[in-house]
Amino acid sequence: MRKQVRSNPYIYRGKLPLKTCHELLMVSLDIEKNLHEVTLPFLVLHGGDDIVTDPSVSKLLFEEASGRDKTFKLYPGMWHALTAELPDDVERVYSDIISWLDERSDCAGSVPETF
Repeated sequence: MRKQVRSNPYIYRGKLPLKTCHELLMVSLDIEKNLHEVTLPFLVLHGGDDIVTDPSVSKLLFEEASGRDKTFKLYPGMWHALTAELPDDVERVYSDIISWLDERSDCAGSVPETF
C-alpha cells in the first residue's frame, strides 16, 4: 500500500507555494489559540509512524480541547493517511470512527424503519 501511495502520479511532490504555507500557519495558530473553546465531542486519530505531523501535536490538540467528551487514538505502525493503509488497518480505523459516532448518536443500535 505504501508503495502505491509513493508512486501515485497525482500526489504533488513540488515545494508548496509560500502563500499556502502562510495560510496553513495562520489556520494552525488560530486553531491553537481557540482550541480551549472546543466543547463538542472531539475525536483525534493519528498514525504512530506519521512523519508529516508528529503524533505529539495531535496529543496536544486533544489535551488542549476543553470538552470532557474527547478521545485520542494512536495507531502504531500507521502513517499520516490512515485511510490509505493496508485494508485491515483501514477497516480498523473506520470501525473505530463508526463506533465512536454510534456511542454518541441517539440511533445507536436501532434498525432503520422500512417503508
